[in-house]
Amino acid sequence: MTALEKFGVEIFTQETIHQRITVDKPFRPENPAFLFIKSGTIKLRQHLSDLELSANTFIVTDPQSVYELISFSDDFQSRMVSYKREFISTLSLKFNRLITYRYFRQQMNVGVPFSPDDLEVVWKSVNFLKYILDSNTEMIYKKEIVEHLFSVFCYQMAGIISKEDSSAMNQMSRQEEIVFLFLNDLSNHHLNNRNVEFYAERQSITTRHLSSVVKSITGRSASQIIASIVINEAKVYLNSSNMPVSEISSVLGFSDQYSFSHFFKKHLGMSPSQYRQQFQ
Repeated sequence: MTALEKFGVEIFTQETIHQRITVDKPFRPENPAFLFIKSGTIKLRQHLSDLELSANTFIVTDPQSVYELISFSDDFQSRMVSYKREFISTLSLKFNRLITYRYFRQQMNVGVPFSPDDLEVVWKSVNFLKYILDSNTEMIYKKEIVEHLFSVFCYQMAGIISKEDSSAMNQMSRQEEIVFLFLNDLSNHHLNNRNVEFYAERQSITTRHLSSVVKSITGRSASQIIASIVINEAKVYLNSSNMPVSEISSVLGFSDQYSFSHFFKKHLGMSPSQYRQQFQ
C-alpha cells in the first residue's frame, strides 16, 4: 500500500517523479499535486501546450488535465506533493479555503514564481513530511503526525497566497463555506451527479439557497459550474484518447451517446466529434 493510499498524501522526488508523470506518454493524474522546482528545469506538455519550469517556481496539477514529461536538466531538483482531496477536506484548517481554492484554480497548469526564501521553508517542511511517510519505524501516532505536518504545509502555502490577498488567512464566512463544500463535493461526484439537488442535499440546505449562495459568491450559477466541470472532463477524453464517443458518454455518466452529444453541443456549440477533429 502506498503512502497516498494509506495516509492520503505522498511525496515524490526528482528520482521518483516518473512514477507520477510518465515520460513520452500522455498521463492523467488521479489526484491533484504541487510540483516544486528548486534547481534546473523541467519541460512538461499540458494537453497541446509546452511548459518549461525553472528554479524557484511551482505548478499545481490536477486530474482534469493530461500531462507528458518531455525532459528535465541534469541539475533538476524537485518535490511533488500529491494528495487526495478527501484527505485535505478532513483537516481543521483555519484559513479561508475558498480563497485558497480559487487562487490555485487560477494558477492551475501555470508556473508560479516562488521567492528562494519561501521555497526553502516549504522545501524543508516537505522533506520532513517525506521522512515521516517513508520511515519504517513504528509510530503510534503516525497518522496524526502526517495530518499535522501536511496542515503545516497547507498553512505555508496559504500564507504565501495571503501576500497577494490578505483575506486568505481569514475564516470562511458561512456562505463561503457552502461554496467551498459544493466545489469539493463537485470534484468528487461530478461523474455521477449533475443535479444541483444532489449537492444541496449533501449540505442539508435547499436547492434555491445553494444556487443563490453560489451565484452571489462566484458570479456563476451552480448548474453552470457543474456543466463546466463535466465539459472539461469531456475535452480531456476527446483530445487525449482514442475512446469512442459512445464510451466517453458512458464514462461521464450519460445514459447514452445522444444525451452526451446534446449536452456537449449545448455548451460548446459543436458536437464531440467536431471538437475532436480539431486535434487530428
